[in-house]
Amino acid sequence: MKKAKSGYRCQNCGYFSTKWLGKCPECGSWNSFSESQLVEPTPKNSSLKLSTPKIFTLAEINQQLTTFSAKTVYPFQNPQLNQFWGGGLTSGSLSLLAGEPGLGKSTLALQLLRSLFQANLQAGLKLFYVTAEEALTELARRSQRLGIPQEILLFQGNQFEDILQVLQIYQPQVMVIDSIQTIFTNQLENSPGSVSQVAFLANQFLSISKAQNISFILIGHITKDGQIAGPKTLEHLVDSVLVLEAAKNTNYRTLSFSKHRFGSTEEILLLKMEPAGLQIVADPSLALLENLETGVGIVYGIAMDKNLPLIVEIQALVSTGNYSDHSFGRREGINLNNSKLNTILAIAEKYLSLKLKNLDVYVQISGLPKTITDDSLDLPILLAILSSLYSKPIQVLLNLDKKLNPQKIAFAGRLTLSGKIRQATSLDRRTSIAKNLGFLFNPNITIGNLDNLTFS
Repeated sequence: MKKAKSGYRCQNCGYFSTKWLGKCPECGSWNSFSESQLVEPTPKNSSLKLSTPKIFTLAEINQQLTTFSAKTVYPFQNPQLNQFWGGGLTSGSLSLLAGEPGLGKSTLALQLLRSLFQANLQAGLKLFYVTAEEALTELARRSQRLGIPQEILLFQGNQFEDILQVLQIYQPQVMVIDSIQTIFTNQLENSPGSVSQVAFLANQFLSISKAQNISFILIGHITKDGQIAGPKTLEHLVDSVLVLEAAKNTNYRTLSFSKHRFGSTEEILLLKMEPAGLQIVADPSLALLENLETGVGIVYGIAMDKNLPLIVEIQALVSTGNYSDHSFGRREGINLNNSKLNTILAIAEKYLSLKLKNLDVYVQISGLPKTITDDSLDLPILLAILSSLYSKPIQVLLNLDKKLNPQKIAFAGRLTLSGKIRQATSLDRRTSIAKNLGFLFNPNITIGNLDNLTFS
């Protein structure tokens, strides 16, 4: 028999200690230990008989693959959702929808059920929404505002055993659990949201989803440091992890997969919070830019956030600081990593023979839902800095045709540490979006040595 050892477990990361600790040595959190039990493995000299491991033939594995590929996929009514999800929601799947408080996770989950219902009317999908945080009256008011079909069933409760009874009686095909951190089982003494509770419940929902072919969407919370609350095993157990994030200072959200066993993790949706809920932005390329303007230090670039091409505005300010010859100017990046900015400046100093050490350099990127790293923005960032340094608009700096609309010029390209300009990644998509929006793309820019750049 296995032995249970008494001790203390960190409720933040699951670290186990035989004695109480004020600070967790694994994750560094304070006062996070509570009394728990650790089950020790059976000793090697135990008389317990081990079962013979099952060996599969290639034919058996191929048969399993055929069965798996035959799993039902429930399409959404919205074609963009279907493309994003890889065709639709796979039956018997376990998904985790995570995001910070107030971003609209519950709203999004209800809208997903609505889209499933509308696209599968003939199939008669039985859809269930379990809320452990809101009263049914509050949920009903929100559902009415969102136009949620009345056929979708609602249940309020936070005890796992009650949810089991609901599953046995109504046998739904899809169920939303809002949220995994507020559900608890009376089989454990730990409080809801603890590592033990979340790990146990995730395993239970995983077993049910595979055994009864029920698709679960678990809503999860995000901690202050941006991590999904609960044990790391939660992300490993589920089939898919969806992350809902907010664009800075806007009503926009991004939805993407950080893990997806049934499709690509390169898909991303841009959503906007409207009175009627979260709406998919059909053409997000210019959505995050308030307006287009021209001037010294302003250059437009074409960025890629996963598969999403976006026109972004780069503003640079290069000014003389009150520094001695041996001092360094200030460097500041907004929505841009400072190490990336310093790298671009170092490349410019070496291969363009510029003296930037004593100058203040500020760079701001607008039009991104969040801070992303896209090396293909190196070129427009450099051009914005040069435009400000020489006090010339980009069309004058590059000696472009004066008849060209300066608001409709965009760039993308990568800089190497050896002083080369390389083509942007996903060049076809960037070129296509530039053409569709009427932008002239990379005029007077040749791929090759950086010092081939000529300025007027």
